[in-house]
Amino acid sequence: MAASLNDLLMICLGGGLGSMARASLAARLSTPLSPHGAVFVINASGSFAIGVALGLVLATVSLFDGGTAVPHWFTIFAVGLLGGFTTVSTYALQVLDLWRSGRVWQAGLFGLGSLLVCPLVAALGLWAALALQRLV
Repeated sequence: MAASLNDLLMICLGGGLGSMARASLAARLSTPLSPHGAVFVINASGSFAIGVALGLVLATVSLFDGGTAVPHWFTIFAVGLLGGFTTVSTYALQVLDLWRSGRVWQAGLFGLGSLLVCPLVAALGLWAALALQRLV
């Protein structure tokens, strides 16, 4: 999916708006007992929205199999706005596309692998940063 300069600018605008919406909604939904509940609601609703958006374009293009006719609104909405709004919408979209194109094992490996590996490498990054701080 090649992006023109115009697409990149619209993705930037959408991403900024999505990030502001996420911060605003997270502040409203978070409670002292459940600060992560807001993130869950945001990610779940954004993943639902990206699934709906994907369903609207599936009849005409394949997003990750060389399709070049991806509508501009999808790029702006899915990549920009929802990419800024959620932390998992692109991940969910890629899992869905693998599954939809018949690569069920790849979808499972990518989906479960991401769920297992990403928190572990985040912990590794945290450990590395803390170790570097001790050296300074």
